[in-house]
Amino acid sequence: MISRTSTEPRPPKEERTILVEKYERLASAPLEDSCHYKGLRIHAVEGLHEYLLEKAKKHFQKNGFILDLACGTGAFSLRLREVGFDVAACDVVTNNFRLHGSVSFVKADLNGCFSDLFEKPFDGIVACEIIEHLENPRSFLRECKKLLRPGGAMILTTPNIDNPVSKASFLRNGTYMWYLDADYVNEGHIMPISQWLLKKCISESGLQLTWLGTYGDPFVYTRNWWKIRLFARFIQLFSKADKNLDGEILVMVVRRNDAD
Repeated sequence: MISRTSTEPRPPKEERTILVEKYERLASAPLEDSCHYKGLRIHAVEGLHEYLLEKAKKHFQKNGFILDLACGTGAFSLRLREVGFDVAACDVVTNNFRLHGSVSFVKADLNGCFSDLFEKPFDGIVACEIIEHLENPRSFLRECKKLLRPGGAMILTTPNIDNPVSKASFLRNGTYMWYLDADYVNEGHIMPISQWLLKKCISESGLQLTWLGTYGDPFVYTRNWWKIRLFARFIQLFSKADKNLDGEILVMVVRRNDAD
């Protein structure tokens, strides 16, 4: 059993910005040509789940107890289970999840104090493409730390606003890649967060960054957007930023190293 209830009165529910209409709508929509795994829709760029699975096998304890936060349909939960992990899943949209009965599931608003919904700590946490949907990244990371056993690791991803295409978009249009008004409304991307800021949030939350990388080529979106493509190449040429971190999606592995 992974969830618990309390007889103590809870404070009134706070007003929060949670834009999940798309995911509620997709719960009953046909797959058509969308990206999926064994019939489970993937709410991430193509290939990211495969990439993260290799990171999970490398950084998580073998056959460990893993929490898949913002699990969506359960596509990545299924991948984790297939390679031997014991998996629990969590999301705010329950009817989108497809593994009820085979994977433990807890409904939770990740803007709040969700750590008290689980009884025992996890060996690992996956937070794939969720922090950009939340109001307070520091609060989220502190809650994740509470859920990790000492030595446990978390894989965290978010759109990389520091990639050259995103920088070019911001300088020309005032909005980052994946953070247009349409992305705000349709995707629920309410919190663009830079590499610099996310590192600060991780440190201030009592976690330690152990690996940093990026996935995907942001230039594939500029094939019919030649001005931005040229501008982005110019930025990339003269930037002192690490060229290995120019990918579309930022990927981090963080660890809880304290003995609390």
